[in-house]
Amino acid sequence: MNQKILALLIAAALAQPALATEGGGSVYPVGVETNFTGLMLPEGENLLLYYQHYSADQIKDNNGNNNARITQFKSQADVLALRYSHVWRDFKIAGANVETRAVLSLPDLDLDMHLAAAPFDRSGKASGIGDMTLAPVLLGWHGPTLHQMAGMEVILPTGQYDKNRNVNAGRNTWQAAALYGLTWLPGAWEASARVRYGINGRNADTDYRSGDELTLEFSGGYKFAPGWSGGLNGYLYRQVTDDVRNGNTVYGNRASVNAIGPYVAHAFSRQASIVAKIQIESDAKNRAEGQRLWLQARYSF
Repeated sequence: MNQKILALLIAAALAQPALATEGGGSVYPVGVETNFTGLMLPEGENLLLYYQHYSADQIKDNNGNNNARITQFKSQADVLALRYSHVWRDFKIAGANVETRAVLSLPDLDLDMHLAAAPFDRSGKASGIGDMTLAPVLLGWHGPTLHQMAGMEVILPTGQYDKNRNVNAGRNTWQAAALYGLTWLPGAWEASARVRYGINGRNADTDYRSGDELTLEFSGGYKFAPGWSGGLNGYLYRQVTDDVRNGNTVYGNRASVNAIGPYVAHAFSRQASIVAKIQIESDAKNRAEGQRLWLQARYSF
């Protein structure tokens, strides 16, 4: 699923780079893949609906302090996303089930931001079609208690974008990512983790290439009633290479943030399930620090 959140809220917000990555965010919806990340969906067709609400009123500098160059900051994003996943029947590669997926997001964004120097007002709103994610081949291995998934995905610049706007629904760049996830289900306990490495392309309109991004998403919980489970979920996000702007490396402003919060999940049947989770960010550098709410629903047929 494509995240707009900070990346789309603040795109092209500063005359000089004060945040890491272009606009201080990521095209990937960090925090979306925390639960059952190694457990491939059932064979056949699967539809997933995601809703994300994000809000923040703090934006941090390279030392983790409030950014002195920004005198006023408040952002809010509400994103709907639809994911279609097809798990191929009677077809395996290296003993693994095979999934093909596509994700389309519809963000609604609102940014109130003022700078200490001109241009002072960088506020704006945007809504519409966001960037699309495609994963042609994902592999899933199943064991008695341990499940694993691995593969590649590509985020395409299909969203609405104008470099002269303060806020855009799209990011105008592609991202290619490798991922590996696992889920451990020993009895009533459940634990999942997924690591993802994303490589960003260049925004041709601004000649800006954001650095590579490493994300670890995780969850751990307990089945406390038939069909019900709950616990903690979260993520660690790190920008691991520098940005490049107009052919020049932008040093010393890599982004990072951590998040953790509770979740509850309910499986109505093998066909349908829901997850609700909260993620509270902390220790942010060169990006905003806020809170996000996720509601996720799945139906398999």
